[in-house]
Amino acid sequence: MESVIKLSALNPRSIEIRLIEGRDEACIWVNEDYFSLVTGQKLNISSTSSLQEGVNLLNLMIKTYPLKERILRGLFGQDWCGRFELYIDGKLRGTYNKSGGELMGSGKYTVAKIELNIEIRPELTPTPTPTPTPRPDTTIEEIINRLQKIKGMNPTHFQNVGYSTPYITLKNNIKINVWKNLVEVDHVFLIDPEGNCCFAGYVAWVRRKKFYRALQQIRNDFSGV
Repeated sequence: MESVIKLSALNPRSIEIRLIEGRDEACIWVNEDYFSLVTGQKLNISSTSSLQEGVNLLNLMIKTYPLKERILRGLFGQDWCGRFELYIDGKLRGTYNKSGGELMGSGKYTVAKIELNIEIRPELTPTPTPTPTPRPDTTIEEIINRLQKIKGMNPTHFQNVGYSTPYITLKNNIKINVWKNLVEVDHVFLIDPEGNCCFAGYVAWVRRKKFYRALQQIRNDFSGV
């Protein structure tokens, strides 16, 4: 009794049989379906309707020609032989070969019987890693709050920001600009990284020293920004 080779495949994408050598004719039975094989070529049996989920019987066979045809083909007295390869998802899973004598022709010989158990499981979709919600940049608001708390600070309009020059530039390109008008009143403008003015204010002359000390303290406190 011929032994049966048992294999299994989980969610296979392709199952192929390749004939390396076959004399006289090579074929494969896939359950109840018959396929001829050509030397050197692969047959993708998973692209047919022959395979099913569960156990499938693959029978790799060699058939010899009738005696007269063997003589005409110059095969009289030569052994039959068959060598097959089985690939699952492109990977070699087994090589099967067998040979034997033949006198009368018209013989059928099994090289290998394979029970292939195909198991289909739903593939788990990985849970996407949630994209962290970016924290709002509170630096601008914090600096505005600090500027507003400078003694004597008076808010004003933004229209004179074009006359100002950078006094402090932080690492994230936030700028604190200053400007003196014609009467020597000190103005301050807070510019965000996109170049938008977010705050404008001024202080009286008597507050000038404390005003610039406060700006230096802001630079020190936000030096890592």
